[in-house]
Amino acid sequence: MTCVTIYVTRCKVLMEPIVLNRERAATAQRKRMPMLFDDYRDEDFYGLPRKYSIVARVEVKFPIEPRFRDRQHFILSDINGAKIEAITYMYETVKHFDNLLHEKHDYKMHNVKFSLHPGEFNFRHLNGPMELCLDQQTIVEPYTVPIQMAPFPKQILLNLADIAELPNRTLVDIMAIVVHLDTIHRTMWGPFRKIVIMDARGYLHIIKVWGDLLNKNALRWALAKEDYGIIIGTMFRRFRRQECLESSDHTAIHFNPFHHNTHHFGHVINCGIHCSNSKSFGGAEQPSVCGYIS
Repeated sequence: MTCVTIYVTRCKVLMEPIVLNRERAATAQRKRMPMLFDDYRDEDFYGLPRKYSIVARVEVKFPIEPRFRDRQHFILSDINGAKIEAITYMYETVKHFDNLLHEKHDYKMHNVKFSLHPGEFNFRHLNGPMELCLDQQTIVEPYTVPIQMAPFPKQILLNLADIAELPNRTLVDIMAIVVHLDTIHRTMWGPFRKIVIMDARGYLHIIKVWGDLLNKNALRWALAKEDYGIIIGTMFRRFRRQECLESSDHTAIHFNPFHHNTHHFGHVINCGIHCSNSKSFGGAEQPSVCGYIS
């Protein structure tokens, strides 16, 4: 009996440091400074495998892929407005994160892993160089500290000509001025309107806006067209076949935003106001714009 007691006591003594080390590691993990998405560099990927802690808001939670229900995509944003796509695999893991994560909620995540964006071979909603992987080792807890998230995304596309290089169905955030409104078309899926926008370099592009983004902002769209107002549009989806950007269920429109890049459009707006009665730019007939949208 004495031998058994000594053996159990010795095992308990040997186990205590292991338990303490695990508790210390867990405590240190929670005290670790959260990483910003832009702080991660491509060269970090080729070093020793590491996992990070982040604080992020779930901007978009996409449905579980229906075929095998073994994959789900999320779009996360950090406090600076930088976005990244997060992916989780395997049925049980997908089910776990689907129940745990909710749109527009803030979380602190531990043991997240960065990986390289696979390009056009595997569909991704965002076209950034990196993505996040959420696996069985990832720990998620609600982030209850009051924080002010960035009102606008960080990576806003100012040069609309770059849209042609994006993969099909990619989500994109844009900043442009409104130069022409087409007539409203009504379909069985709801009303839509084609709108011609212009970037700071004078490049024209078409966006197709659906539903409530039209109905609830009818006056704002009209004023934006008259005054060459600046808009920021988030989560527009690029469709290669239609050669336009189309609003999605996650799109938001900001009219005349207070943003540090608005100064790039000053000369374009001044030119539009100065030539408002000319056929060459923004006049009543607008032959170049109407020809572009038809």
